[in-house]
Amino acid sequence: MNREPGHLGLLASGEAIFIYLVPALLHLNGFILAVFIYRFADNEQLQNLIERVFILSSNPRRLVLTLWLYFGLGLVWLGVSIAYVTLIGIDGVTVFERFLSFGWTGGLARWTHTGELLRALLSVTLFLHDLLQMVVIVSYSLMCYMLRCYLKALKEKLLLHTIEPLNWMREICEFRKLLHHLNTKISLPVASLTVLNLSYTVSSVAHLFHNMTACPINIFTASLANILLWLVIALVPFFQAASLTVTCRQTQSCGHLISIRPFVHRNTSSEDLNTVLLYASSLKMSAKLFRMPVSAHYLCFLVLVCFIGVLTFGMCLNISLGRL
Repeated sequence: MNREPGHLGLLASGEAIFIYLVPALLHLNGFILAVFIYRFADNEQLQNLIERVFILSSNPRRLVLTLWLYFGLGLVWLGVSIAYVTLIGIDGVTVFERFLSFGWTGGLARWTHTGELLRALLSVTLFLHDLLQMVVIVSYSLMCYMLRCYLKALKEKLLLHTIEPLNWMREICEFRKLLHHLNTKISLPVASLTVLNLSYTVSSVAHLFHNMTACPINIFTASLANILLWLVIALVPFFQAASLTVTCRQTQSCGHLISIRPFVHRNTSSEDLNTVLLYASSLKMSAKLFRMPVSAHYLCFLVLVCFIGVLTFGMCLNISLGRL
């Protein structure tokens, strides 16, 4: 019995490397990268993109509503996460016992109301943790959406001949600069946070699988909600990048589309049409995460594998409908 507290403290100190230290470093890395990129390395790229999108947009009101929708969905995710942490995920007694497992906390544990104070501090820090996640990932999603709107507006104007082919190619060059900025800079903090979120998801699944023997239905539901919560925030950047990649690849058909509309481009020389055809066909643009192009085909296959894995896991799970 005398060796048990020391063993627990040593065990907790060993677990702290992967449970606390590594996730904290990943989150700190994402925060530092986001601050540096948005404050110093952005070079007004975001403002330039917003101006161009609103100038080319045929329905700015719808664009504003969609941007607010993204922000509202981010707030919903944040609210659900805070509700889970406050109502289910944090127990003052558990937090206090976990705090005591470290040997250097013996003196602090003698203070009165230490458990309540620890619970309040943990709630605040987790709120800031989730707030940063939401801001960075929603910002990335908004930029992907505006790039899609920018490219679709350029395609529409070219097909309707409301923009000259030379000016269209210049706008495409500006789009490629913005896409390069997204792939090389904006995606860096998103990649760091995505690794963290996927780790949370997989570790939650492993924890639920480890404790699946006669699992009570309320614990199973809460654990599943937590897994889905982190899975959503982890997969959102991949879906946004895949959607942007689809839009980029559709731009390659612009040259063929204007070639079959001779009456719309009857005043355009055949040399200009051939130039647009060759230029559009040679466009190789895609959104990237972890320096790799994100394709919708591979993403759908990954989602299918995850669904089969969850279904198989559910078949092996023994859920108890009784009370705790």
